[in-house]
Amino acid sequence: MDSPDAKTKTGALETPPEVLYLNDLSDGDRALGFRHCRIANPTTDMPLRRVKAVVFAIDASNRIVRVFDGLLNRPGYVHQCFGALKKRRSVRGWYAVQLTFPDAVMALNSWQSGKDNREFGDGTFPHVEAEIPTQAEY
Repeated sequence: MDSPDAKTKTGALETPPEVLYLNDLSDGDRALGFRHCRIANPTTDMPLRRVKAVVFAIDASNRIVRVFDGLLNRPGYVHQCFGALKKRRSVRGWYAVQLTFPDAVMALNSWQSGKDNREFGDGTFPHVEAEIPTQAEY
């Protein structure tokens, strides 16, 4: 049986993890600037799949989205950056560049304070080399 690292040793590309996006937009989210958007959420079976999600658009390559945090079994907000992981072989995609916060204000504060997507990583998240997504990738 292959080790978990066997794929990376043989040259397979790392892919972004699957995310469960949430689409319930509260009045508080709307007041902060979040909006409903249809965004790419590809799977191996449906590479062009799009879902409705609650999104705060930062710029073309960065967004904060409302997601389900499976680790803590609760909704949350996470900053995602589109691109490839620096110093790793990865496919282009949306990668988390911060922890999943329990509320939108905490996620926005983390982004605004410059704590997300640090050039040399932060020990938890690798740096994402930002790229402009195509219409199908956004």
